[in-house]
Amino acid sequence: MTRRRLLALAGAAGAALLAPGAARSAFRRLQAADLAYVSRPDLNPPTVVVTTPAAGTAPGYIFLAPFDISAASATYTTTPDSQSHSGPLIVDEHGEPVWFLPMGSQTAMGLQVQTYEGRQVLTWYEGTVLGPYGGDFVIFDPTYHQVARVKAGRGRHGDLHEFLLTPQNTALITIYRENTQRIVEGIVQEVDVRTGRVLFEWRSLEHVGLDESSMTQVTPAGNVDYFHLNSVALDTDGDLLVSARHTSTVYKVDRKTGEVIWRLGGTKSDFKVDPAASFAYQHDGRRHPDGTITMFDNNAAAPGSTNGSRGIRLALDMKKMRATLVQEWKAPDGRTGWAMGNVQQLPDGGAFVGWGTAGSFSEFDKNGNLRFDARFGDGSVGYRAFRFAWSAKPTGKPAIAVRQNGDGTMTVFASWNGATDVAHWQVHAGAEPGKLRAIAVHRRHGFETAMTLPATSGYLSVVAVDGSRRHLGAATPILL
Repeated sequence: MTRRRLLALAGAAGAALLAPGAARSAFRRLQAADLAYVSRPDLNPPTVVVTTPAAGTAPGYIFLAPFDISAASATYTTTPDSQSHSGPLIVDEHGEPVWFLPMGSQTAMGLQVQTYEGRQVLTWYEGTVLGPYGGDFVIFDPTYHQVARVKAGRGRHGDLHEFLLTPQNTALITIYRENTQRIVEGIVQEVDVRTGRVLFEWRSLEHVGLDESSMTQVTPAGNVDYFHLNSVALDTDGDLLVSARHTSTVYKVDRKTGEVIWRLGGTKSDFKVDPAASFAYQHDGRRHPDGTITMFDNNAAAPGSTNGSRGIRLALDMKKMRATLVQEWKAPDGRTGWAMGNVQQLPDGGAFVGWGTAGSFSEFDKNGNLRFDARFGDGSVGYRAFRFAWSAKPTGKPAIAVRQNGDGTMTVFASWNGATDVAHWQVHAGAEPGKLRAIAVHRRHGFETAMTLPATSGYLSVVAVDGSRRHLGAATPILL
């Protein structure tokens, strides 16, 4: 496992801290412990287990939003945030957390980096899932403060499946709505982020009939989820690509009139889909500048299915109206995500694949070779997974905690939730909080760095410094 939590400072582990080499050995033995951080006991993200170490991966961090799918139901049980394993989570490719925002009463979906008003922001859906759909769409800046919160318009309730910011600073969002016949339709709205004004609305029941669906049976909730809208994307001409799981179809939709221009896949496909390119119950249909379309081919209709899922890239011949397979990405173990999942095209030609309900995520190079694979160690799952470059500095201060050891040493724990530029930690000590001097420096190691030093008295603080030894922030001094 890759969680680095050096917590056992008594007994055998405490004795191991007598020497630097022994400390490293104790560190390795304690990696498997699923415990809160000493400096931030309120943070308890799920362990990320790296099964294929990163080799030649694209730069950046990994963006996740883990949650317990077994607990996501119509009845929500509030969990204290300090005990929650769910929430927006950024990790490095060792599985070490960079930033975690625990959520004990709501669920986050689709954490990613987007652009809003010319700068990078974090975005996600925040609300309920798998029951009474309803939530907001959140935008955070690089200091981890809220910039905007988008709500569905016209009295509707936002749905978890899409939150896409456009170059016009509008948001494309998804909505599930049950009509009087208890048919659940998918609705796409384009909303102005600043004003909340609805600029465009598309309703599936006005354009797609029940005869296209493979899921017309009544659900345990007593309704018919015939469409199951799960992604909205911008086509290269500005129109929309709408993916529906329960029709196994990607629809090209006119962004002005709402008319369906063509269907890819399903029972009424306008394209002849080659056998190798066929897909079912797909997620995340996206067009790319070269004209190809990527998607996550779930190829599985229900939990327990043995059909393997895959990421695929399709070429569309608009003259012959034919869809062919260009590339596919498969997990080495024949992994199946019966729901959720995504494919992200990376700048270097590789792909990052989230396996949805399989609770894992992988990166492939441009030739389809696996160059990274990891999973949640506690059984959590994630709707989508991404890799992005991200630079952030929280407005708060670093966290510090100190444990006195029985051998005359002390262990200083330092962390700064969300900071991306910390390279080293300086330990400062002194008789007065305003007159501290540096007594040690340690390279940052994971989310929380544990530093064993000779015991001292007075006040103690830690200072975060970057690779150029510039001070980024200091913890509030504590009295030993």
